[in-house]
Amino acid sequence: MEADARSRWLFMQEYQLTVALIEFFSKPGPRRDDIFHALFGSKLSPRRSSQLVKLVSTAVSASVVPVLTAAGAWLQQVGYKSTLSQEVTKQIAADFTLHSLPAREKLEQLSMIVPHFAARFMVAVADLYLNEKRSAGLTPPPEALLDVFTEWMTENPTVICQAPPPGVGLPAGATPGPFVNPLASLLRWTVLAPLVSQGAAYSKLHLSLLTTIQQVATVNKKTVLPNRELMQIVKSLQSYCARLRARKVKPEHDDAYQRSMARFAQAVQIALCSKCIANRYPLLAAVKLLPPFKLMSIVISSQKRR
Repeated sequence: MEADARSRWLFMQEYQLTVALIEFFSKPGPRRDDIFHALFGSKLSPRRSSQLVKLVSTAVSASVVPVLTAAGAWLQQVGYKSTLSQEVTKQIAADFTLHSLPAREKLEQLSMIVPHFAARFMVAVADLYLNEKRSAGLTPPPEALLDVFTEWMTENPTVICQAPPPGVGLPAGATPGPFVNPLASLLRWTVLAPLVSQGAAYSKLHLSLLTTIQQVATVNKKTVLPNRELMQIVKSLQSYCARLRARKVKPEHDDAYQRSMARFAQAVQIALCSKCIANRYPLLAAVKLLPPFKLMSIVISSQKRR
């Protein structure tokens, strides 16, 4: 009974603190971002991390833009792929994609309300799924999360993929961390998805990504798709082919591999034509070592003639 009473007391404390913080950040003030980053720095105790999740989840539900703007800047400062940012974003995603449809709809609205938060949130969460660096195999994202990200990339892709104005959501005088757009991470999802999923939901996201690469590349060439992210896709395809060969299956005869390569070849072709890969030669050399796929061979040959 004592433990239950203490648990209820702690819950009420956290709830009251969340309400107080939401009220504070909802009001105009020159020091809001400074205070947010002072409260939630790059090292958080489990309790402080839990409080941040509650604050941001409440801000999503109530569309509190100042909190979400500061939270997006926080993700960029602590590093999208840091353990801390991924623990926080994974819990926020679960709050809105594992429960009711109205909750999910609140998350869907963010790409129009706070696109820079949506972009940073996507980069952090995308790294958690279909990523062999994070788990022993390729774990697909929850279907509801896939639907939300597809909606974001369809509704407001060019704004989401552009770096925010300097200083937005940061304390006065702070230098922003490096901005990473979500395109390459989401391409990893769509290219590798056929290896573990028969679902058709990735097709819409893939088409949106191809269109967005062309649009964004006209504004910011050579920084749209980092080589290291594309090389990660190549490594996952190599690992999959090795597993096929261990089962005496030729990759050329495997439908999943063929579908993955079709998507990868489309993406590489558009990225190269849009000139948004800084150094294409290491990627082309790595792709050439994959089991042959006709469209990819055509893409590689076309680059030799340039």
